[in-house]
Order: sequence, then structure tokens, then C-alpha cells
Amino acid sequence: MWAQYDHVLPHARGGDTSLDNLLLTCAPCNFGRMNSTLDEVGIQDPRLRAIRPSTWDGLERLCRLQVGNIHV
Repeated sequence: MWAQYDHVLPHARGGDTSLDNLLLTCAPCNFGRMNSTLDEVGIQDPRLRAIRPSTWDGLERLCRLQVGNIHV
């Protein structure tokens, strides 16, 4: 899956491309929602949810791998 931007208020329904009206989503979710609002499909506005910290290191652990005395 690839990331896409999606309009909170769909562009086809008058939503603009301001940062306040955009969020990141996966392609299937973006295409699946099409011109429906979040309320119409029963999705909570993700901007209103608390941020959950992640332990994902962005693959930095791969930079710390060692092969013998050589850092890879």
C-alpha cells in the first residue's frame, strides 16, 4: 500500500487543499471513501484522536548492524 493525501471534506463537495483539510491515508482507504464524508462512512476524524507513541525506530537499527569490526 502507498500513502496518499486525502481531503477531510472531499474536494468534490467543496473541500479545499489547505493543510487543515488534508490528512495522510492509505490508497485503499482513500479510494474506498471517495466523495463520502467521515461521518457518512462512520470514521472518527483521526486529527481528534490522541497520538499514540510508537517504538518503531524508522529502521535506524539497520544502521547499527556490525559485521566483524565493520559497521554496515
